[in-house]
Amino acid sequence: MSSFKWDEAPEEYVFLLQKARDLGASGAALLPAEQVVVDERVRLKCAVPVCQGYGNYLHCPPNLMSVAEFREVLERYSVALLVQVESPRDSTDLDEKGLAGKNAKDLEELLHGDPNRKLGEIVNRLEAEAFKAGYYYAAGFNGGICLLCPDCVGVASGDPCRRPFEARPSMEGVGIDVFKTAANAGLSISLSSDQPVRWTGLILVD
Repeated sequence: MSSFKWDEAPEEYVFLLQKARDLGASGAALLPAEQVVVDERVRLKCAVPVCQGYGNYLHCPPNLMSVAEFREVLERYSVALLVQVESPRDSTDLDEKGLAGKNAKDLEELLHGDPNRKLGEIVNRLEAEAFKAGYYYAAGFNGGICLLCPDCVGVASGDPCRRPFEARPSMEGVGIDVFKTAANAGLSISLSSDQPVRWTGLILVD
């Protein structure tokens, strides 16, 4: 079900909601940046239980700014845009035969690879649209592990990211509580349910 939050949105930012719709987002909402919830425990979940990307991928912790640093940066923004892309699958698909025991990246690719990449494309486009409109501090964050490349070059290689202008850190990686932030924006997320998974990204606009 689509959801686009127009009510009480500052008029100068409403064009981003329309652009999100045009790009194929399932939902989008503007909210005050102070309603983006940051919690150190979110970052902890990257390490406990340890995610495949932790310490390995260029855009995963601990290779990102700390939660404290992000919280300080967030205070400089006034508006955020939350955007969602709905997956054709739900969380119960993890129980399908043949998926048990696969690592996090393989599971994300099998279950949600295309929606994840679509979200990334929309986040990047919206970030660019905000930049062109004069919000030159616009910064986008994706959801989950980066799936742009079959395999990340990895930190140990010393090589740079192959797609630096497309890759973005995840909301979770900088400590954003996606569930509480989505609730603040009036957008739904269903965890471990038979409801379609909604991949969520964020653009800090101003």
